[in-house]
Amino acid sequence: MHHDAVIFDIDGTLWDASKTSADGWNTGLKMLGIDHKISAAELRSVTGNPYETCIELLLPGLLSEYPSLLQTLNECEMAAINSRGGDFYIGALEGIRELSKDYKIFLVSNCQDWYMDLFLRFSKTRKLLAGYDCHGASNLSKDQMIHRMMYDHHLHNPVYIGDTAGDETSAKLAGVEFIHVSWGFGRPHSVTKSVGKFSDLVEYL
Repeated sequence: MHHDAVIFDIDGTLWDASKTSADGWNTGLKMLGIDHKISAAELRSVTGNPYETCIELLLPGLLSEYPSLLQTLNECEMAAINSRGGDFYIGALEGIRELSKDYKIFLVSNCQDWYMDLFLRFSKTRKLLAGYDCHGASNLSKDQMIHRMMYDHHLHNPVYIGDTAGDETSAKLAGVEFIHVSWGFGRPHSVTKSVGKFSDLVEYL
């Protein structure tokens, strides 16, 4: 059955903002007097989780010790992303424009709501999208967001495009096909359709 929509993850799939985000986090840690630095690689290792989970994984126990940690890191990361954005993967923006001619295009991410807004600003893709959702706005898991998107937009056979095993699991829970992009931050749990270039994804779809 032909797909009636393409749903994209953002981080590790369309762009990489981990260096900018790490700089923002480190500014926040310094402001709080915490002698610790987070690397871009560390952020990539937890990307795909809700924001609070990322903080707990990389800075275990500090949320209870520093009550303003979440807000401070969030504000500093937002300032950094607002200033510099992220690095789009080769062919991503062109690919979205091309696919939007034949498919409804959606975004589903575990990011913050402000992060989604900034991604849309930097990518200039808002007018190409049929819809988007993120954990920061809906407080839903990715599979729940996909389910709701399918219901709200009367989708019968969408495909979810992502880079991590978590994305694969979310697609499976939502009952949709998953395509893995190998340029991202992770690997799938099992053998699945995988592409190595955005142009290959466009050709496949």
